[in-house]
Amino acid sequence: MKLNKNQLDLLGTILGVVAGISTVLTTQDVINAKVGGTVSGIATVLLGVVVQRPTDAEPTTQQVERKQVEQTNEQS
Repeated sequence: MKLNKNQLDLLGTILGVVAGISTVLTTQDVINAKVGGTVSGIATVLLGVVVQRPTDAEPTTQQVERKQVEQTNEQS
């Protein structure tokens, strides 16, 4: 599956939210600690994989970064 930078960012955000909510619900005793820990752990591991994965589809990370640099230079 090919993902562009925006898709990877969205996926990373979703996984971060899942991990965070799971942790909060566990610490507030809303869900079982074993279930909460498992969900949070899996989401965190997947988040680590997503964050380190380079983009395969357009726009790639390099293209987005290059465009941001160009926009910054134009504003200066």
